[in-house]
Amino acid sequence: MLTLGATLLTLALTACSEKPSTPAATAAPAAASNEPVRGGQLVVAIRAEPAQLNPLVDQGSGAHSVRPALDSLVWDNGDGTYEPWLAARWEISDDASSYVFHLRKDVKFHDGTPLNAAAVKANFDYVLDPANKSTGSTAKLKPVATVVDEYTLSVKLGTPESSFLTLIAAPYFGILSKDQLEKDPKSLATKLIGTGPFKFDNWVKGQSLTYVRNDDYHWAPAKFHQGTAYLDSVKYVFLAEDQTRYNALATKEAHVVDYIPPEYAKQTKANADYQTQEFLLPGVGYSLHLNTRKAPFDQLEVRQALLHGLNRAEIVASATFGAYPVQEYLASTTPDFAKDLKNKIAYEPERAAGLLDKAGWTERDAEGFRVKGGQRLSSFIPYADNDQLAQRTLEQVQIDARKLGFEIKLQPVTDLAERLYNGNYGLLGSFQSEATGMQLWRLYGSDNISDGGTVGSNASYLRIPELDAVLAKARASGQAADRAKFYAEAQEILPNYAPSVPLYSRARLVAIQKNVHGVAWDNAWPQPYLFDTWIGK
Repeated sequence: MLTLGATLLTLALTACSEKPSTPAATAAPAAASNEPVRGGQLVVAIRAEPAQLNPLVDQGSGAHSVRPALDSLVWDNGDGTYEPWLAARWEISDDASSYVFHLRKDVKFHDGTPLNAAAVKANFDYVLDPANKSTGSTAKLKPVATVVDEYTLSVKLGTPESSFLTLIAAPYFGILSKDQLEKDPKSLATKLIGTGPFKFDNWVKGQSLTYVRNDDYHWAPAKFHQGTAYLDSVKYVFLAEDQTRYNALATKEAHVVDYIPPEYAKQTKANADYQTQEFLLPGVGYSLHLNTRKAPFDQLEVRQALLHGLNRAEIVASATFGAYPVQEYLASTTPDFAKDLKNKIAYEPERAAGLLDKAGWTERDAEGFRVKGGQRLSSFIPYADNDQLAQRTLEQVQIDARKLGFEIKLQPVTDLAERLYNGNYGLLGSFQSEATGMQLWRLYGSDNISDGGTVGSNASYLRIPELDAVLAKARASGQAADRAKFYAEAQEILPNYAPSVPLYSRARLVAIQKNVHGVAWDNAWPQPYLFDTWIGK
């Protein structure tokens, strides 16, 4: 085990001065004769209002609307390379368990307090404290931060993680003010004090979230312009209904519309009145997680029957109007996706029927559903009552499952987020978008199973020892090639146990009015990044 003094000498220096790679979705270019115009308010229509703003508690809640106010330690290029941001440079141990960050010395929070090692330590301490109930990826790693000097911080992880830089590059680990964290933690739910190019201004519940320009800002990643943001302000408006959100684009009530509904994707991309950017979200796409603590999914044959008996291609094509691709256990845009995967999920209805027969579900009732011992082969799946895409998808799943003799009941609910933690489901649909194979550990690793004392994200509750062993090797691999090799092994293992049924990767389509320029992508948690954005005539 390295001592702190030895760490600085023996950690391998990470290459953090590489030139930026081409982003997966490029920014809309301005005309060559146009210079960026300062001023104006950019209106962005998004699907969901956050339940609260504190990203250190809930990485999903506000991740798509807090980035203007929050910078991260590093910028993720989306291709396995990183650039300095709040950290000027860093070192990583060979086993990916120790990280040292050397911070910029010229950064201030919106409250005027300085960014230093103590401030960043306060953020790590916050997610480490179980009383704060952080569900984020960083908290899962149990990071212990130590101040080396005023602008140097050492972080020791409870378990090695080769994707750690990607995790802390995401907005849900944007760095918050030490004073706010320690002196006014209750305010984190309703306002944010960060170092970002915009400052929190106003949150009108049920309507909008507004940020105004930070006129002291001058520490953007090198790939962006230097100085302050061009825009005066950014206003997010919450439009959960797909038709309403699309109408905001057509009526020009919004400059940017995030998550164009799949039924409007083709016509939006073909319309010369708009610019479009599309990003196939990496990580684990929308999947049906099978609760192995409840019958019938405690039987392997039943899980495998559903995996191979659903016509995933037809379900996805119908539910998404052909806009989203079918996926395996990782999305194809994930850096650790196995391109030569051999154990792919095949549609084999005859095999599925045989598996159900083997499991003892051989009889049929009057409605054609399989029964065993007088019990119908049945389960239920809750979904958010305002999620039209989920409803369409699950209706198609229900139809396909019936062909197998499997009854799946749909339950529109308002407490979907809580279901993961209380286990009140038979199947649970969810997706997890991060640009790393580490998501396989988050969703399928044994140490992410809720045990009553800790909240886990393994929604199947299935323990797979051989998978755990491979995931541990991947997470401790300092070299990208080694990590990819082990994650490829994990992808070969998963179909054998069928903890879930992967369906589709979300093609995140963003439509932009023609007079808006400079919309880029934040790759760590894929979403539009608005620092370079400006509004032309």
